[in-house]
Amino acid sequence: MIALNPAAQAEAEAADRAAARGERLGPLHGIPVVVKDNIDVAGMPTTSGCIGLARAMPLRDAAVITRLRAAGAVLVGKTNLSELSFEIRSRSSIGGDVLHPANRAVTPGGSSGGTAVAIVSGFALAGLGTDTGGSIRIPAAYTGLVGFRPAHGALPMAGIAPLAPSTDTVGPIARSVADLRVMLDALGLPVDARAHTGLRVGILRQAFGSDPAIAAALAPTLARLAAGGVRVVDPVALPDDVLPLAGDHIVDAEFAEAFDAYLASNFAPGTAPASLAALVESGAHLPEYAAPLRARLARKGQSTAAILADHERLSAAMTDLLATASVDVLLFPTSQVVPRSLDNPKGGWAPELAARSGWPAISVPSGASIDGLPVGIELTGPAGSEAMLLAMAQHIEALSR
Repeated sequence: MIALNPAAQAEAEAADRAAARGERLGPLHGIPVVVKDNIDVAGMPTTSGCIGLARAMPLRDAAVITRLRAAGAVLVGKTNLSELSFEIRSRSSIGGDVLHPANRAVTPGGSSGGTAVAIVSGFALAGLGTDTGGSIRIPAAYTGLVGFRPAHGALPMAGIAPLAPSTDTVGPIARSVADLRVMLDALGLPVDARAHTGLRVGILRQAFGSDPAIAAALAPTLARLAAGGVRVVDPVALPDDVLPLAGDHIVDAEFAEAFDAYLASNFAPGTAPASLAALVESGAHLPEYAAPLRARLARKGQSTAAILADHERLSAAMTDLLATASVDVLLFPTSQVVPRSLDNPKGGWAPELAARSGWPAISVPSGASIDGLPVGIELTGPAGSEAMLLAMAQHIEALSR
């Protein structure tokens, strides 16, 4: 945690009084929820984990926070993260490293690692993170939770620090698919229930990586899927030339311009740096971020057309794959590794599939572990497949118990 909400106790007591009167405030009545500290909560600084933003006071709640309040949630506080959401570990100049509850020598992933660990540790029942290239799904996978990346644009990003607007999303992390459904309902994204039977799943072996332990951790679940009313097509494959393996990244191209606009319009006067350049020059950030920040600042205003064209080619190839393989969703490990230190894990490119295509995706525990650390399964499909994704995730969850 970076900060606790000073009004949390009063919010909880108000929820109790309403319950005593027989009033229901909404689907999250009295439920404790944590919020990644790049999402605005009125009356609390939005730091993005950066010491240069320690006093940055937002003008209002983020749109998603307004929805959580209306649903009756009790906002416990703001969680630590990867500073500025840059990495898939969670280290910041304000909060230091978030430590994995099962092994404090390794990272729980990022950039929404504080939200995941707060839930595992019992500080809250669910929480909000953001996901630009895997930042909800990876910490959910590493900590044995369920994390959902909505389709791009499905939830409003107003009042949330940008990383790359072309792929930024906000979404929930929870202990179970059932809890995730409640969060999605509260956020204004209700997902209809449906049966898993009859669904067709394509196994994207390209995304499994080279560690045989990862494939072994998923094997029992895949075998049970094939025996339990799901059609499994194993393997399916994307063309090698569309895989997100190298080249320019949209974060490098979009961050500086987007963050400048955010600093200029989001905060009370005098509480935040006037610009990204001012933040960089102040040195009030992780020392190892000096070079990446300057590099991204130098790219401000450069064209993103070629990068976004690559995203379109990947999305088209994924759509074609579903059609040619006659499957509804794709399945693969959320990460090609489990974390081994507090450094950035070499998790692989799989989470970029949903990020670059704009598709919704969910990470659910496989029920297996490697060296005591959970292994996650990711499912993704096109916008409109949310009911199928949650049905498959809930089935996997049941098979893994």
